[in-house]
Amino acid sequence: MQPNGKGSTMKNAMKRMFTAFVAVAVALTALVAVAPAQALAATGSGTLTVSSANSEFNNKTVTAWKMFDAVPSANGANASYTLTAEWEPFFKGIEGMGALSGEKLSRSAVDHITKMKGDEGAVAAFAKKASDWAKQQKLAATKTAVAQKSGGSYVATFEGLAFGYYVVSPAGGSTASRGTDAILANVVKAQNPIELKSAYPTVDKKVEGSSHADAQIGDTLNFKLTSAVPNMAEYTEYAFAFKDTLSKGLTLNKGSIVVKIDGTQLVLDTDYTVEVTGGNGQPTNLVIAMKNFKNLHQKDAGKALTVEYAATVNEHAVAGMDDAGNTVKLEYSNNPSDPSGKGATTEVVTHGYTFKFDIAKVDGETQAALAGVKFQLKKKGGDIVKLVVENAGDAGNPAVVRPAKADELVTASDTVTTPESGKITFRGLDAGIYELVETETLDGYNKLTGPVEIKIDARYKQDGTLESWTVNNNGQNIVTIENNKGTLLPGTGGMGTVLFTLAGAALIGYGVYRKRAAQNVA
Repeated sequence: MQPNGKGSTMKNAMKRMFTAFVAVAVALTALVAVAPAQALAATGSGTLTVSSANSEFNNKTVTAWKMFDAVPSANGANASYTLTAEWEPFFKGIEGMGALSGEKLSRSAVDHITKMKGDEGAVAAFAKKASDWAKQQKLAATKTAVAQKSGGSYVATFEGLAFGYYVVSPAGGSTASRGTDAILANVVKAQNPIELKSAYPTVDKKVEGSSHADAQIGDTLNFKLTSAVPNMAEYTEYAFAFKDTLSKGLTLNKGSIVVKIDGTQLVLDTDYTVEVTGGNGQPTNLVIAMKNFKNLHQKDAGKALTVEYAATVNEHAVAGMDDAGNTVKLEYSNNPSDPSGKGATTEVVTHGYTFKFDIAKVDGETQAALAGVKFQLKKKGGDIVKLVVENAGDAGNPAVVRPAKADELVTASDTVTTPESGKITFRGLDAGIYELVETETLDGYNKLTGPVEIKIDARYKQDGTLESWTVNNNGQNIVTIENNKGTLLPGTGGMGTVLFTLAGAALIGYGVYRKRAAQNVA
């Protein structure tokens, strides 16, 4: 009986070895092929990297769950697999496996995946099903990693992962070109790279068609947000919202908001909603949320989705400073199995600037400040700039004025008067050429015969931020404007002298006449 027992034991051992070496699909689309027992290496660990060229992958969390333990060959071309206990309930839920357990369940699980080899659609569907199950069951992750910029890509790195077959799920996204947000990955050698196929929604923001703009207080700037309708096929509902912020130096024209898909205007409160908070000296928060998005626009996947609106530069803009806070980001659904799951893009920023210049009105000879001189401000070739006096100035401070907004035009002034200091600050201006026209000067001084030209130049960096700006190519130094006193032209005497001379001549002539007349009588 003993020999028979030893033979039975040997058969069982051979059977277990054969089961352990069942082949499965290759790399990301399948498990690696079987290798002879003598070629298999000892259990070890490796590094798994998940990379994407899409910047929206930056800072996304990637989760990995080990489905099978693996014993790979020395070169990682083949491996044997054993189902982990955590994943047994998942496979028991697959038809035909409910009654299996242990080695039989493990072998059947490997066979189930092996049969998908060459069928990318089946592999992708299985990966998604497995990932969704892990999330629904709140299965503890084997490891997580956060994507970080590395060279021209964004990479999530898992170091020290035990050899095995993993379900890998990046924080989800959904665009027209997206496949599934789940991946099957072998970790069977030292380095195991994956190029992420999942794509993410993106958004862009432009002001006047650029990343930056300079403008004058009261000017209107036009903004455009651009994205694309995502692929929502895997979702029962889909949240998608533009979260836009305008700096305190901008006043939103809420009535100007237009939302379009592929050039066709959408309907407020049917296709989207608008929420506006803040403003009045604080940043304005604008949220444009798509409404019933999947049901109304699933057929539009991949088409351009745009938001356009106008905003007016207001008195809170600061000269020469970035009108910081003009940003936008998208918030979107990222988990088909959990409607509350949300992802977000990185913020996109636009930059806005206003400028200023200072003048000093002085006596051309003594350089003493001249108070009471009046000026008009014009854009070269344009109309008079209506001004609001923010500070009238005094002996130690300049007058401060800015362009009027539309609702201030009636009460705004055409001119500004120099205070005792003789100085005026004109702020809230656009880059470009302005003209100062002297409309009234002091008694005894000659008024300027032509306008004083003020040129504001601005230079920008490639990212739209301000590099430098100057006034009349002289830094931001004060512009000195001199007036000279009038002098009398030389004359030949007044009319009074002429009259006295004529009267004297007449008397002398009359005296000569009387003398001669007396001589004749004698």
